[in-house]
Amino acid sequence: MASEGIKLSLSEKVGGFWILWVTAFWAAYTALRHLVLPPSDSPGVARSVYALVLRNVMILSPRQRKGMLGEDKTGEVIKTYCTQHSLKHVVYPLPKGAKLHWVGTQPSNGCKAILYFHGGGYNIAINPGHLSFSLKCAANAKASLALLEYTLAPAEHYPTQLHQAIEALRKVLTITPPSRITIGGDSAGGHLSVGLLSHLMHPTTDIEPITLSEKLAGICLICPFLSFDFEKRSYVYNAKRDYLQLAHIEEFNGNFKPEGLSDVDAIKDPALSPLDAPKGWWKRAPVERILLTAGVWEVFLDDIVAFSGRLKEEAEPGTKVDFVIGAKEVHAACIVDIAIGLEEGDSAKAILAWMSNDN
Repeated sequence: MASEGIKLSLSEKVGGFWILWVTAFWAAYTALRHLVLPPSDSPGVARSVYALVLRNVMILSPRQRKGMLGEDKTGEVIKTYCTQHSLKHVVYPLPKGAKLHWVGTQPSNGCKAILYFHGGGYNIAINPGHLSFSLKCAANAKASLALLEYTLAPAEHYPTQLHQAIEALRKVLTITPPSRITIGGDSAGGHLSVGLLSHLMHPTTDIEPITLSEKLAGICLICPFLSFDFEKRSYVYNAKRDYLQLAHIEEFNGNFKPEGLSDVDAIKDPALSPLDAPKGWWKRAPVERILLTAGVWEVFLDDIVAFSGRLKEEAEPGTKVDFVIGAKEVHAACIVDIAIGLEEGDSAKAILAWMSNDN
């Protein structure tokens, strides 16, 4: 449904409908090609079509996307999902305008908990795929699920979202100890998870620090955004595979990073550009286990591979770091796959197994 708050010009409407028409044509062509004469490395009809559709829809300007496709709000998406699936849903207000949504099994003192940050480039609300997959993670972990509703860009710029994530963790810590808490996030949510980890080790003066009594149980980073250096080769060799394109990333980053901050300066901030943090920054990470995942066909691949190497090199012996690359997977494939009813790929299987394993 079109957003009532945005009135598109005639040229915006014509351009937008043209993009959607072209997308429909190429989606039909792609489906037919992968059905009749599939390439040797085809991921299947559905995955090929959704990668193309997502890539083309992202060509729309932010105004066109909101005006023609509608503008969801995280809280409303969660409420609707819970109603449709008859799930319990309790909302707690947090400082800085954020909200914490407990979905499904409600928390009790000392319970296992997953605190999840959804992706979307800090610009797009949560979607049903995030809910379905994070609930599956919680079920495998036998944990309660808390979802952060952070303020989307450009309404608020970073580090507002980091402040909100810190307050979300602070709230969860009033219910259960660190050793019972797993933090997770995909894409921008993975970036937010790493930013939170950075703050726990290197608190900034503008945010009240959190002192943990023990290590967190784990952090699961699903295809995280990790660097404002966009010269990595995977941005080139995976450009025709992934639905996420450099132009989309630059658009989203321009909306969410602090106003007036250049990419060059962003690289100097370890919370904003974790891969580029000074050597040794990730030593003494207060977490028992870390899992990173990437799709072999995603543009973030080189960054995630490099970051996994840094974590394995710098983490203390007591912190176990695992890294999984999903075959024939694009960015955050586990979220999109479950949203459209596809079977689990390599990343999803690895994440769910990791969630099931406390050791």
